Amino acid sequence: MKALARVLSIAVLGAASIACSAAPVQLKSALPAVPDELPCRDGVVSKACPMSDMISQRGLPLQGMFQQQRFEELDQVLQALCTGGTRLPDGQPELMVFQSSFITMFNAWKTWPRFGAVLSAWRAKSPDSPAQALIEAIYWRQYAWYGRGGGYAGTVPPEAWELFRERLAKASARLAESKAAASNCALWHSMNLEVLIDQNAPRDRIDAAYAEAVKAFPASQQVHFAMSRVAQVMWGGAPGELERFARRAVELSKRDEGNAIYARLFWFADCDCERGISFGHPGDPDWKLMKAGFEELLQRYPDQVHNRNRFASYACRANDRATYAKLRRELGDNIIDQQWPDSWKVDVCDRRMAKK
Repeated sequence: MKALARVLSIAVLGAASIACSAAPVQLKSALPAVPDELPCRDGVVSKACPMSDMISQRGLPLQGMFQQQRFEELDQVLQALCTGGTRLPDGQPELMVFQSSFITMFNAWKTWPRFGAVLSAWRAKSPDSPAQALIEAIYWRQYAWYGRGGGYAGTVPPEAWELFRERLAKASARLAESKAAASNCALWHSMNLEVLIDQNAPRDRIDAAYAEAVKAFPASQQVHFAMSRVAQVMWGGAPGELERFARRAVELSKRDEGNAIYARLFWFADCDCERGISFGHPGDPDWKLMKAGFEELLQRYPDQVHNRNRFASYACRANDRATYAKLRRELGDNIIDQQWPDSWKVDVCDRRMAKK
């Protein structure tokens, strides 16, 4: 589950900028330990353990708790994730693993009636469980998208739209019922935004939900990510709306995230498609601000090749030869291929940046 948003302009001022560039205090992980036999157990991102694998493996113990019906443990883990402020090695919140792990499990197994029965039994036993409510909302949202399919809107048959709306309504209802118990967690707010946007709710209702979310959690990456969808052109946003939103998100979260949220929001919106991030056109990201955001990420998380790979791929697209050359020297052969989009792979960028 998740959430997203748009905002204003940016300035890195005084003590706030110093705090943002300083290395973060390392907090003990709120997630269960990864089994020793898995390659990502030591928390170091590399070619052998890209960030996507690390997130996936850190979610495996949560899936095990659900399958074994260790529901009290899931509530304890969720509470720790919601309140602890712990982060993954690349600076994303560990809280995102909770949602990601159940999205992965539901989509991989697709045993919808069985999972639904488990969730119903858990809810009957513990109606006020925040973990149950959020996992059930994840379940209904994923089940809705399973019914709709991933095709363009014009290719979706009426019956699929009916299933989509019915199941999203159940996700929305579960979130509404659990607001008192679960809205003290940023994940409730990001998921609420995701479902509202999926439902094509009126914009003023989405804006009100975002305002409530950022009042409680102004620096939540998940909240800003969730809201940012409505600013993207493919979801009906106006050209340049995402860029304006990203600037406002910086202002809202600058004490905790600095300029980094600007870079993360465009990274979140990027894709291996004709809508992939570009530079130099109206509405495109400001490369100066995006570069500043990535530089702050590298200051805070200097050993993480995950962020450095992505930064280099954007420097290539922005035609910033000096920045690309520096990052490329630092990376050496530590290339994480999935951070280099199609048509912009590292060998393409090496050739492009070598040209006069």
